[in-house]
Amino acid sequence: MKLIRFPGLLGLVAVGLLWLGAAACRAAATPLADTATPAPAATAAADRVGRGEVLRSLTALVFLPGYGAAADGMARWAGSVEGLCAAPGRAGLDAARADWAAARQGWLRTEAYRFGPAMERRSASLVDWWPVDTGKIDGLLEGGDGVSGDAITGDGITGELVREYLPSTQRGLGAGEYLLFGPGSEVLAAGSGDGGRRCDYLRAAAGVAAAETAGILADWQGVGGAPGYAGFYDGTAASSLLDREAEAIAVRSLVFQVRAIANMRLGAGLGVDGAADVAAIPAGYADHSGADLLSQWEGIAAVYRGGAGGLGLSDRVRTLSADTDARMLAAIESVIGAIGGLEGSLMAELEGGTGAARAVYDNVKALQRILNTEIVSLLGVSVGFADTDGDS
Repeated sequence: MKLIRFPGLLGLVAVGLLWLGAAACRAAATPLADTATPAPAATAAADRVGRGEVLRSLTALVFLPGYGAAADGMARWAGSVEGLCAAPGRAGLDAARADWAAARQGWLRTEAYRFGPAMERRSASLVDWWPVDTGKIDGLLEGGDGVSGDAITGDGITGELVREYLPSTQRGLGAGEYLLFGPGSEVLAAGSGDGGRRCDYLRAAAGVAAAETAGILADWQGVGGAPGYAGFYDGTAASSLLDREAEAIAVRSLVFQVRAIANMRLGAGLGVDGAADVAAIPAGYADHSGADLLSQWEGIAAVYRGGAGGLGLSDRVRTLSADTDARMLAAIESVIGAIGGLEGSLMAELEGGTGAARAVYDNVKALQRILNTEIVSLLGVSVGFADTDGDS
């Protein structure tokens, strides 16, 4: 099962393909419905803070730094894995675990703007996927090839095997978590040499994830003097998107992300529309469920509020309705405050039923209504009916 690599984004000349890339935002996102009714166009007053100004600021102060931090974090994790495997011990294992956690959170902060290269490259399948097939991972550790058919069998667990042959459920941060925190992981601290195959797997999974996030960043920045994907947003590419189109992609990305968190994660975990299913919340041996939610929300807040000292979608909305913008900013703060009430573990709150998880859900839904019924209309962005489900 060999992954098909797709051409670089700069080879795409049809703006329509970028629409499709944004609409497919992750497995959790729902494609735009054909029956979507376009919202009223934004008034000319919106140009007091131009779309181009906001897009350039977001690109320089949110998108590029965010992917840069994700790539740096993943590289640090890969480096600490190399150090651990070169000199097994408790300190090395603790460092690799800490760097894994930091790399995961850096990656999750980019979810709110995971359009463009990350979508085109199908990066989530290499970097972070849920659920993880621990049974197949165990099979690899025990000497199997981890895949059916005539895959590579004699070269051990290599980066080529992980990238080109293993399915999404056996690689990336998910596999790394199981190898670092799951059953048998303490062998990495023993220094006995028994962790050789586990180390091979860790090196391969971390190396592939690091290379992929570095690739996303390079695609955004451009190589060889040519503008990268950032050029579609800051106006430096010869075929830059129209400002209205670029802004719409960014807004839809927020809509999809908020919907995924509210309906497909929190709502499902709480059983809002049926039986509770805590398996809807990505969680593993490191119990990162609360940290995940906070990082995802930090990414959403950055796109709306803007980077430090820069502009965000808030500046566009405020031009059209200061009241809507103020309520959206307050809603963001309310969600972040509610997440703080989880005391670190969303899974523990769901299982304990203390009400803190429900408070997060209720605050997210309140924000979702503002975003999907007011902001998309003010900015003239159309979304599918499925993506505004539950907003009334």
